Amino acid sequence: MGMFDRLREKLRKRQVIEIPAEGVVFGKNVRTGFAYRRTTEGMSAFDLAKDAAAEALKKVGQEDFSIAMVYSAYEFPPKEVAAGVSAAIPGPWIGCTTVGEITSAGLFEDSIVVAVISSPHIKVGVGVGQSISEDDEAAGRIAIEMALESLKNKGKTMKEGENFVLVHGSVGGEEGVIRGLQEVVGNIPVVGGTAGNALTENPAYVFANGKAYTNAAVVGLVSSKVVTAIDSGHGWKPTGKIGLVTKTDPPEIRRTTGTHIVYTIDNRPAAEWYAEKISELKGSEITVETLKQYYPFVTFGGASGLGGTGNPCGVKDPQGRIWARDIHGINADGSIDFWSYIPEGTGIEVLTGTPETLIDRSEASVKELFNKYKKFNPVIMFDYNCCGRKMYLGKVNKLEEEYSKIRKYTKEKPLVGFYSMGEQACYAGLNFHCNLTTTRLLITDTLTT
Repeated sequence: MGMFDRLREKLRKRQVIEIPAEGVVFGKNVRTGFAYRRTTEGMSAFDLAKDAAAEALKKVGQEDFSIAMVYSAYEFPPKEVAAGVSAAIPGPWIGCTTVGEITSAGLFEDSIVVAVISSPHIKVGVGVGQSISEDDEAAGRIAIEMALESLKNKGKTMKEGENFVLVHGSVGGEEGVIRGLQEVVGNIPVVGGTAGNALTENPAYVFANGKAYTNAAVVGLVSSKVVTAIDSGHGWKPTGKIGLVTKTDPPEIRRTTGTHIVYTIDNRPAAEWYAEKISELKGSEITVETLKQYYPFVTFGGASGLGGTGNPCGVKDPQGRIWARDIHGINADGSIDFWSYIPEGTGIEVLTGTPETLIDRSEASVKELFNKYKKFNPVIMFDYNCCGRKMYLGKVNKLEEEYSKIRKYTKEKPLVGFYSMGEQACYAGLNFHCNLTTTRLLITDTLTT
């Protein structure tokens, strides 16, 4: 009898076992683990994906397999990645391309990461909705209906557990996808990240059960009888520079553009309003033409730090909590492209932040999660971290500092995720798409009552 066979035999006897190997935990009710391969290993994308998936599955074992999550650097040919993972793990599994991969073994930009969850108490149905740019809500409905049918084929229904939806999609239409999901399954929690391509010409891809898709959303409808938690936040601070959004594009435009245009704030060109508020904050005049030098999004404020993620805008949710809305670009007509939907009639406020405020919030949220759920024995944390934060913190080499602080609390527990082009989250019972956040999903080993 091999080592993993002996461990599984002990597991059947309801003993809690944590294997002292990297990236794997055996609990009473849930087994989790991950593996990764990098370009430095000199193999094809197919072989890298296959090896990572095979190692992750070997660590955890095939018994009671629930789901695999796959996060791949966008440079790897997506179809090869999908085929490689499926050669080792037939399914169910979902994932996407990234702007960087996050693991408790390190932060990468050239890896394929595969996480496996196995539990008799976690069942997952997988679905895909395509053609987001044509009808985002329909894509959400189709994906969740497919996932529901998949779940039923496993002998499970939503009423049998604590339910939530894992979702990864292409940029554009995230709000519509969420609305489509909710039309079918109601307001159950949603969590995930938008697929990334590092703002290159390469399209972002999502994965599901051996296939790679563009212009699509994949979902995993999770019926779980173990305690889980979702947290989302950012660390940006209000400045008191407030206006009223008075003219915008309708939300369906985002499906095709990937951004949302705000034309006027306080009945003035949005960029003019923004330049005035930034000038007040900086104590010197900043013109719209000056701001244009520091956009589009990829420059993130240039050398001077004007605009960009140093001063995103924010909007309040119905509970009064403010959420960041990052600027994609300033247009010739004085309108502003934002990465998340801001409806007409919404109050908008300029925010400010420093690397320290962002990292402090990130660390505090993980500390709070692990302190609150310590008694439930956390077994894995998924981390969806906005690429806007990555670029901002990366300019001052603070990325590793963020995760060195987080690992004080996650310790030996597997940490897996990616830098995303936007996040899907649930807060105070509301599901929404946002950006510039850290969004976390914590899965524990304790059964719900």
